[in-house]
Amino acid sequence: KLQFLYLIGPLLLHYTPGSQEIMTPVPVPDGTPAARISLLRVCLCIVLVSLAPLVGLMAARGPVDGKGDRGEGYWGAKTATVNWCESDYAVTPYVAEFGNTLSSFAVMANGVYGMWAHWGAVEHRFLWAFGAFVVVGAGSALFHGTLLRGMQLMDELPMVWGNSVFIFVLIAMEDPHGHPARKAEIAGLAVLTVLMTLAVIYLDTDDQNVFLVCYGSGVIYLIARSRSLEVAYPRSQPLALLETSLVFYGGAFAVWLIDRNFCPTVRSLHLHSLWHIGAGVGTFTGVIFWIWVRYEVLGARPRLRGATPFTRWVETTHSV
Repeated sequence: KLQFLYLIGPLLLHYTPGSQEIMTPVPVPDGTPAARISLLRVCLCIVLVSLAPLVGLMAARGPVDGKGDRGEGYWGAKTATVNWCESDYAVTPYVAEFGNTLSSFAVMANGVYGMWAHWGAVEHRFLWAFGAFVVVGAGSALFHGTLLRGMQLMDELPMVWGNSVFIFVLIAMEDPHGHPARKAEIAGLAVLTVLMTLAVIYLDTDDQNVFLVCYGSGVIYLIARSRSLEVAYPRSQPLALLETSLVFYGGAFAVWLIDRNFCPTVRSLHLHSLWHIGAGVGTFTGVIFWIWVRYEVLGARPRLRGATPFTRWVETTHSV
């Protein structure tokens, strides 16, 4: 089970305390108090500390999920290689995991909102990034609603594909406007994505470890590259978008681990549903951060709008 260790690496990053506020009125002004950004970074430290024993426990004994759940319903035998903690068919015979299915639509909502808020204002690759949320959320709903292996792949593979879209966004982040398409990078990412897709389909016959390595490795790159961008473009630091993203995503990952390590005790809490919501908002905030940095690269004077992490968007008076 050491593959689970791939998922903690992205979060073990160092942050120097800042001197500006993160959750500010709209638009976000410069030179705001440090209290909120300090609180956010304390939360991030707490999340990181909590992850170490949870990952260690998972690696040592493996997950304790919903295996053995005898609930049956419309979709017949459960052929997925993992059965989450939520009780099967507890609400309706037509939906295997009702809470997990319902919360998947929150991930779709992140993508729909992101596309709506930035339509016509950002380069197309950012719209593709938001579109990935819709595909991932739809696949997640199909998987949790049926617990069929085919639908499990419709959940896991879009997460791998979405990472490839995100990675390309970061590869092209500092290209000047109108830069020729990066055909070599696109081809390389396409080949790598196909290889990972085949590996997940044909090698994950008893568990999801290959998927976790493929997906987790992408997350490691995304966070490391995002941190380097935050350092390179310090005007983003007072907004603490990257830290907000990590608190939501890292906190959701901690909840995911608790759910898998202590299922019999926490089953009624629907923690996997909270994973969907937290990971969705964390990743959404990451894309907002990338858009903000991209505007900075283009000299477009970005402004952060929206009062909460759920409703953020970036605008500029300059056309991109």
